[in-house]
Amino acid sequence: MVSTRKHPKDFPPPAVGSSPTKSSRNSTSSPAPSSPTSSPPQTLSKRAASNSISSFAPKRWTHTASNVTLLWLCVSLPLVIWDSLYILLRPHTMAGGFLQWPIWKPYEIYASIDYVYGWAALEEHDGFGGAQGALNAIEATGYAVYLWWVLRKGTSAAGGRGVEISGLKGWFAGGREVQGRLASKAAILGFSMAVMTLSKTVLYYFNEYFSGFKGIRHNDMGTIILFYGIMNGLWVIFPSYMVYVFGAEILEGLNVASGASSSSKKTL
Repeated sequence: MVSTRKHPKDFPPPAVGSSPTKSSRNSTSSPAPSSPTSSPPQTLSKRAASNSISSFAPKRWTHTASNVTLLWLCVSLPLVIWDSLYILLRPHTMAGGFLQWPIWKPYEIYASIDYVYGWAALEEHDGFGGAQGALNAIEATGYAVYLWWVLRKGTSAAGGRGVEISGLKGWFAGGREVQGRLASKAAILGFSMAVMTLSKTVLYYFNEYFSGFKGIRHNDMGTIILFYGIMNGLWVIFPSYMVYVFGAEILEGLNVASGASSSSKKTL
């Protein structure tokens, strides 16, 4: 015979709406925090792309030519072309030639000062003058391309690179600026042509010195200083300045490319 034990108390009836598998939550439990308003996925992706571009896109390198440098090139380039054509078109540009008047008439005076430009060098087949004229043609072509890039494709800049002259403002303190790949090409071309001009002029002086001043020793000292020293010396001073400034600019670009950029950008 099986006996059944009685529970001391009856089980309470189940609560209405309660789940038999889950316990009911207390009324004192903390409410779930409200989620912030989320941006649309498209906006977030655009913002991320913009931040990525601004973080990793390198600054465009610039090349700036001062107005003083541009003025020198605009004055010297026609003179270099004039000189080159005189040499390469001899004897037609010399006294008695059908091309002399009126363009190369002034060279009759200079040919009497520097015999490299006169009949003696031509009749002796002195090749230095002709070689110089050929290099002048290359030099003039390079400067013409450089000026085209800077003047036609550049933008005005408040200040150019180079040694600042105290007290000069306005046009003398300005320049032309090109950016990016064109800036690199312009800086290299301008630097190369300036080195070429400087080297050629110094070689011209050395050639005269080591030849015992063969071409100019018949002149008095005043004529030599004025026409040979000062006038030709301009093609030493300004190209030296360009070599220094452009070279420093190229070096700065190489430092930036190699990650060795300085904290402050120096103005030469």
